[in-house]
Amino acid sequence: MRIQLDFKVLNVIVENGIKSYIVQCLGENFRRVIKAQYDGSVYIPDYHQQFWDIPALNRTFIDIELANFIMKIEKSEKIQ
Repeated sequence: MRIQLDFKVLNVIVENGIKSYIVQCLGENFRRVIKAQYDGSVYIPDYHQQFWDIPALNRTFIDIELANFIMKIEKSEKIQ
């Protein structure tokens, strides 16, 4: 079964060269606002606190998909 996730950037704050993304993640029967940072790679601060109620496999999938989403944004900004 494939899990379909949709991401929407709610806010981006830049401090000391580090971008902090606030991203809404939507899936079937799932909604979460996730805080992530980008400084050349994607990092989710307080990972276990943000995903405490999500099974490990789903947590890993969301983590990977979120990182891909942010990396695509960063790549498209560098092109422009």
